[in-house]
Amino acid sequence: MAQSLPALTFHGQPTLEQGISVEPNSLFYEDPTGDTLTPISVIERERFVPAAQMPQIHNGNARKMPRTSQVIWLQFRVANTHFTDTLRLEYMGGIHAVYSLYRKTNGSFQFLGSRGLCVPTSPTINGVAAIPILIPPRTTHHYFVRVADYQIMLDNIAGQLHNQQTLLAGIAQELLLSRWLFGAMAMMLGGLLLMGGYALFQYRLTRDKAFLYYSLYTGVAGCFLIVLANPRFQLGLTPAALPFLGHPVTLTFTHLLGLMYALFLTNLLAVPRQQPKLWRAIQFMMIVLTLLQVAEFIQAFTGTWITSNALFLLIDTVPALLMGLILILATVRSDTKLKPYLLTGQISLYFIAISPVHGTYFLENVSPEANVFLNYPPFYMMLGLCVELFCFALALAYRSKLVEEEKNQLQESFARKLETELDARTREVEEQSQLLEQQHIRQLKLDFDQQLAEIQMTALRAQMNPHFIFNCLNSIQLYTTNNNAAKASDYLNRFSQLIRLVLENSRSERVTLSNELEALRLYLEMEAMRFKDKLRFTIETDPELDSDLIEIPPLLLQPYVENAIWHGLMHKPEGGHVQVNVEPVETDCLRITITDDGIGRAKAAELKSKSATRHKSFGMKMTGERISLINRLYQTQTQVQVHDLVDAYGQAAGTEVVLEIPV
Repeated sequence: MAQSLPALTFHGQPTLEQGISVEPNSLFYEDPTGDTLTPISVIERERFVPAAQMPQIHNGNARKMPRTSQVIWLQFRVANTHFTDTLRLEYMGGIHAVYSLYRKTNGSFQFLGSRGLCVPTSPTINGVAAIPILIPPRTTHHYFVRVADYQIMLDNIAGQLHNQQTLLAGIAQELLLSRWLFGAMAMMLGGLLLMGGYALFQYRLTRDKAFLYYSLYTGVAGCFLIVLANPRFQLGLTPAALPFLGHPVTLTFTHLLGLMYALFLTNLLAVPRQQPKLWRAIQFMMIVLTLLQVAEFIQAFTGTWITSNALFLLIDTVPALLMGLILILATVRSDTKLKPYLLTGQISLYFIAISPVHGTYFLENVSPEANVFLNYPPFYMMLGLCVELFCFALALAYRSKLVEEEKNQLQESFARKLETELDARTREVEEQSQLLEQQHIRQLKLDFDQQLAEIQMTALRAQMNPHFIFNCLNSIQLYTTNNNAAKASDYLNRFSQLIRLVLENSRSERVTLSNELEALRLYLEMEAMRFKDKLRFTIETDPELDSDLIEIPPLLLQPYVENAIWHGLMHKPEGGHVQVNVEPVETDCLRITITDDGIGRAKAAELKSKSATRHKSFGMKMTGERISLINRLYQTQTQVQVHDLVDAYGQAAGTEVVLEIPV
């Protein structure tokens, strides 16, 4: 059938006034897989049919395809009957994502080139590009063309043959017709940048989020305009590594625009506070818009189509439209004085940008100059956005005026209130002067009570330190009695360090946590040396705590650790373990847990150990009095809780002391 198809015949280089369509001399085949990598040798064996049997090769005013990708092949032949002249033509495939030209020679196929919106290096004007064809004298060439479109088919499948003159004339005509459209869209972009920059500066001055959301809305609208203008005017902004971004519908900002639109209006109308039920619906739609925009970014930057069906194209703008309708309802229901400006902008957007006429029906029988504007839907979209954003800018300006008027009213009200209060204050001064002497007496009493509490606290620390040192000297005496010189020397060395820390800490009302834990560690090491292998201990501090900055009362933990050793572990033949954990409870509270696996308080009370009763309870008693005075002096809530631990059989398994200290 291909051989019987009549060739397009030329006798040398032709003189043309316009391009010649190859459709009447072509056969077509649609690849159902939509795969652009299928070998031509496989495609050649498929059944090609004339154009009359394939209505889908015509775009039908930007026809939306049944799938996200469509691949259609066509083949035609061109003959040069001249004896000496070489035929030089340009094949122009129309506005498509990618079209590639191949020449069949002696059973093999030669790739001649690719053009289209998704070919970054393609020299196109409004998506129009051409591939050169050379046909020697008295030769017929057989050509195959693969046309791939994504999401929307913008032009007919069959291309045209041009000579150099008609090609340049077409490009020049397109440039000439597009200059006014380019200027108009450039002015729109400039207006968006100006309004967005002004709003961003206002946000920097006032920290009003309404200006921030407005600037974000205008910024996204500007990105939307650039994405639309890039393939239309061939701005060259498509990265070579991401050719899919060159397609005018691969990446849109419709969903992100709807999201910024919602953030701006809900903040301006105070929807979360005034219309909570409607706010929940808006939140749901914002989540939907965010997910759809993420899906579009994934699709655009990876070249992976999210779905094999084009259904999402049919509903691509539905979430944003629904969000707009909900926000119009929120505006109507609000009692704000900005309602006229906001509704004017919202309705303008719907009538200008989202009118069902634009993008669905093309206007016929209009001049080429008018066709550039009237049949270019992105122009209406951006015009509607600019009108809406201008109305919103007026709303923000009027809002600033209302804020200024409210501020002036508040100042006047404050001035009147100040005069009234001044008169009242004058009367109060006389009354307060009578109470001043009584207050002074009460303050002296409070100061005396505080000084008394401080003196009592100092006395308790003075009692605490000799008691602590007395316990340490008992341990040193034990090693000296046993004639263990090395242990006594080591113990004395640790004791000297401990005494230095105790003396330093005792001079302060509060010490750092690191100093307190260091003194506690030295004490436990000396007790472990005294009890040999019967005492084991662990001190753990939360890594998030800065122990050099946190301060607590000195010698607050040692009496509880000492009590755990002498009450809990002293009577166990095998000894035991003392665990000290330091962790934050809240931002201003510290929890210190002291746990032992001794015999428990009940058993210790039964034994009535002499050492525990006469000496060891002294530190616990002093510490309890110190905590009471600390709470009274500093108005804090330091708490101590003692828990009896039991094992799985209900037997005593030790004691746990929990201190919660405000820091």
